[in-house]
Amino acid sequence: MSEEVYVKQEADELTNRIADRLGERQQKLERMAEWEHTSHKSKMLPIYWIGAAAACVAVLLLMMPFWKTTNAWDDLGLDVPSMTEYRAAIPEISSIMQMIDDKDYSSALEKTRQALERSDWMVEATEELVAGWDDEEMIYELEQEVVKNSEIRWTYIYLLVKTGKKREAKKQLKRYIKSDPYCEHLEEAQTLLNSL
Repeated sequence: MSEEVYVKQEADELTNRIADRLGERQQKLERMAEWEHTSHKSKMLPIYWIGAAAACVAVLLLMMPFWKTTNAWDDLGLDVPSMTEYRAAIPEISSIMQMIDDKDYSSALEKTRQALERSDWMVEATEELVAGWDDEEMIYELEQEVVKNSEIRWTYIYLLVKTGKKREAKKQLKRYIKSDPYCEHLEEAQTLLNSL
């Protein structure tokens, strides 16, 4: 009986070992499947990130027209007006040009509007004087006032466009173009008016 018990114990032990090994094998297979799944996920992760980045770029490119910060002046590549030659005649010119350099367009717009109103008044007053007199000096003075007025108006138009005031810019452009002989920027003004 002892031999029978021994064989039975050995068989039970062998069966237990086989069962343990089969259990370990199953655990290993499960871990390997888990690793493969995780490995597949980690290989796919960069693809997901690249896809997400590409989608973001596509959305940004589609939204770009709404973010557009340029204006008609910049789109046409027109030069920034410079009234440096009139600094002596118009005291505000230096501060207006400094504001434009600092991109403080709204303050420059207000100051230029005031200078333009004074210049318009000067042109009207000089025209009245010239109408009563036939003096060459007065005619020359009127022409100088009209040229100054034209340059101030051109700067005013620039500031209107930069601040997004298209309706007023169109109105001022039409008035600017009417003073054709004194219009230094006639072609640019017509192009700008068409683009607005």
